[in-house]
Amino acid sequence: MWYHIYKAKKTRWFNLDFTLKLKQEMKLSLTQEMKISMNILQMSSSNLKDFIEKEALKNPMLEVTYSTPSSKYNSDEETTSPFDFIIEEKTLIDFLEEQLGYLKISPKIKSICEYVINNLDDRGYLSISKLEIKKALKISTAQLKEAMDIIYTLEPAGIGAENLKESLKIQLITKNIIDEKLFTLIDDYLEELGDRKYSLISEKLHVSIEQIEDYLDIIKSLEPIPARGYFVGNKTNYVVPEAKIEIVDDELTVTLNEEAIPKIKINSSYKSTNSLSDKNNMYTAINLIKSIEKRYITLERVLNQLIVKQKNFFFRGKDFLQTLTLKDIAKELNLHESTISRAIRDKFIETPQGIIAIKSLFILNSECLEIKKTIEELIKSENKSSPLSDEKISLYFKNKGCSIARRTIAKYREELGIPSTRERKRK
Repeated sequence: MWYHIYKAKKTRWFNLDFTLKLKQEMKLSLTQEMKISMNILQMSSSNLKDFIEKEALKNPMLEVTYSTPSSKYNSDEETTSPFDFIIEEKTLIDFLEEQLGYLKISPKIKSICEYVINNLDDRGYLSISKLEIKKALKISTAQLKEAMDIIYTLEPAGIGAENLKESLKIQLITKNIIDEKLFTLIDDYLEELGDRKYSLISEKLHVSIEQIEDYLDIIKSLEPIPARGYFVGNKTNYVVPEAKIEIVDDELTVTLNEEAIPKIKINSSYKSTNSLSDKNNMYTAINLIKSIEKRYITLERVLNQLIVKQKNFFFRGKDFLQTLTLKDIAKELNLHESTISRAIRDKFIETPQGIIAIKSLFILNSECLEIKKTIEELIKSENKSSPLSDEKISLYFKNKGCSIARRTIAKYREELGIPSTRERKRK
């Protein structure tokens, strides 16, 4: 009797332990499954293709096949394949050398400028001393000064300085702010300024504390890292459109580019195996296939909403973009905003308006559109022999009661496809 009671209790405890363990394992598996699914959702086609190929090397359960581009995706067989779209990101060096190309300078001085540009660090500062430049190029002090003076006029302001202090002063000169006490403050009292030793600075420079605070506001408006916001590497991005949006019979259609990534399936030769490693590989393979299918479904749902919300853009162009947020699409699809964010991250689509990033269809507010339109109108009506700089456009908005940084103006101008001041200038 006692044996039976003990046995029953032991069985109950065993069942309880087993159930808890099973639940823990299921929870862990679910977490891993969700994590993989989310990672795959946010991958671009190029990155997903690389990921699949790496997984196939590790997992014998996966069978990978590659398809050739078909006319289903490209209606015109003579046109370039969507696999061939390439975007080469312009580097800071490219940007600076491009500006040099528009200046009338001697070949000698130009070669010095190019040498300097190619010796900038990731911050936009000189990575070598001016003395080293003189020795390397065997040039005079006057020649180096002439070249450096040209470098200092280039955008972004403050580029080519040897240190922070010099960069800040270059930016001030670019802004036509010439104040010897401000220069002295930068040269000798930056640390004290950071420590808020205003009384000490006031006594040394013979200026009021109010004036020091005004100086501080000016310094805060400057960029300590001139290269910030500019790509400093050397990279080529291969852009594979995730889908093609077309106008068919006055209606917008979405065709997913399923040929962008290889097809995967379970390797039939491993289906009937029973080893633990094969079971794990099987689970991973099935999870990968499901995640890719989910990625396609989510992306298609998002794009089908976008052709409704931004219909005017696809038919008429960028001037007809509507205010649209991630929240708007998430609400329509009953998904979380983070899911929408992952679904559109680093993804491009082919449209009647060209190849665009999906994220460019999301406009947080109409104010952004109005600012872009104003920038476009200002540049359209500018004096072509003396075009407006980004700084002057920024000042225009400031005078209108709307403070917009020069860097933001430059960003909007580039998004509009408008060249820089020097490129627009008529000689």
